[in-house]
Amino acid sequence: FGMIAALAANRVLATNLCRVSATMFPRWSSAARQVRSMSTSRVFLVCSSQTVVSFSNAIADSVEKGLSTSGKEVRRINLYSMPKEIGGGEFAPLLCPQERKEYFNENQQTVLKDDKHVKYIVESLRWSDSIVLVYPTWWFNIPAILKGFFDRCFIPGVGFRYDPVAQKRETGLQNINKVGVVTTYGFTEEEVTKAGDAGRLMITGGMTMLFSPSCSVDWKALYGMQGSQPKEVRTKFLSEVEAAYSKW
Repeated sequence: FGMIAALAANRVLATNLCRVSATMFPRWSSAARQVRSMSTSRVFLVCSSQTVVSFSNAIADSVEKGLSTSGKEVRRINLYSMPKEIGGGEFAPLLCPQERKEYFNENQQTVLKDDKHVKYIVESLRWSDSIVLVYPTWWFNIPAILKGFFDRCFIPGVGFRYDPVAQKRETGLQNINKVGVVTTYGFTEEEVTKAGDAGRLMITGGMTMLFSPSCSVDWKALYGMQGSQPKEVRTKFLSEVEAAYSKW
């Protein structure tokens, strides 16, 4: 009964989040209809993996291979190792005092001009029509660096627009009509569901508020990573990921 109650609670929360999004973030209906008719062709692939040789990076490789097979144009970054052409190094996830002070200065924030990483990410978000996130789930949530990615890059003027007179918000990334997530969990699916799966709730219920109203979410996960999982299980998962993204 506890498991059933947890599942019911999650469904109620997701429903409430959708209702909140409809009132807080009105959509641009005409633009939405145009986006809905577009097929996914430009994909922003964001990986969050601390080590070069990791299962998350192997997953990102499979995603990219699948997308490329179907003719998609892909921009790929790893937040722990940004492209050399924009300075390299690790994406800084902390919102500094100056950024907080300028937060609502839409499109005039200093970070958009001075931080090469943020500038590139924002440009990529506006360029793409879909985004894929690959990361390991830690403590039933997204890694801190990915949370910083949202905090520093999905700012007013980018993720949403705010009208101080009407006191209303509008979604800012209508061009994105599809979100893909491939993540791994240390616990079993039953344990993750019981814990609430905060990362999934945030992305499916909160993050998609900023995109097209027709935005869909594809979620693929591998559970039980903390145990002595057979190599065959991981190999099979990578093949399934590549096959799935070859059909995007």
